[in-house]
Amino acid sequence: MLMSSAALMDGRGLFEILGINCYICKVMMSMDDVNTLKAALLYIIKNSEPNRCDVYGIVKTAFYAQQMHLSSTGSPLFKDEICALPFGPVPSSIYDVLKMARGDENEMHFHQADGLLEVSASIGWEDERFFIKEEPDMDYLSSSDIQSLDAAIDRVTNMSFNDILSATHGREWERAFKSKKRGKKIMDTLKIAEEGGADDSTLEYLKEYLELEKALG
Repeated sequence: MLMSSAALMDGRGLFEILGINCYICKVMMSMDDVNTLKAALLYIIKNSEPNRCDVYGIVKTAFYAQQMHLSSTGSPLFKDEICALPFGPVPSSIYDVLKMARGDENEMHFHQADGLLEVSASIGWEDERFFIKEEPDMDYLSSSDIQSLDAAIDRVTNMSFNDILSATHGREWERAFKSKKRGKKIMDTLKIAEEGGADDSTLEYLKEYLELEKALG
C-alpha cells in the first residue's frame, strides 16, 4: 500500500518508509571522496526549496544528480552505492549522513571512524527539515558537478511525490529490489547511467572507469 506525500511529512515516517537500515556494510571512501560527498550534500540542501529539504527530497535530488553526471560524463559525481529501497533509489551513504544528522545513534556508532559522522555535524535538523551549518566547499565540485546538481534540484522542485516515485522505479530499481541476495539491494551503476540516457561511448568510458576503480580497490 502506497503512502501519500502528506503521510510522509512526519519525520519518523520519512526515515522508516524509505526502507531498511543501510549500515549492513560500508562504502569505502578516501577523505577526498568524503569531502566531495559532503560538498554535494551541502550544496543540495543550500539550494533546494525548503519543502524539498526533507529526507525524501534530498535523497532523490542526490540520486538524480548522480544519474545525470554518470550519463553525461561517464563518471560519478560522488562515491556511493545506490540502494533499491521501497520508495525508490537511495544513495546509501547520504542517507546514513541524514540519519546521523537527525540523531540516529546506531549510525553514529557505525560511522564514527570513516568521516561521515563529521559530515553529519555540518547539517542541522529542525521542524522536519534539514539545514546547513556550514557552506559547501566549492573546491570539491567541478563545473560538471554543479551543472548536474542544479539540474537535479530543478527537476525535483518541479515534481510531486508521486511523480518522483513513478519516475525512479525503473527496470534497474525493480531488478535490484526484487533480488534474493541478502544485504543491501545495490543497483548497477552502468544500468543507472543507461536509464539516464547515456550513449554507448559514455557507457564504455564508465565501464572502464568502474573496472579501474575495482582494480585499485
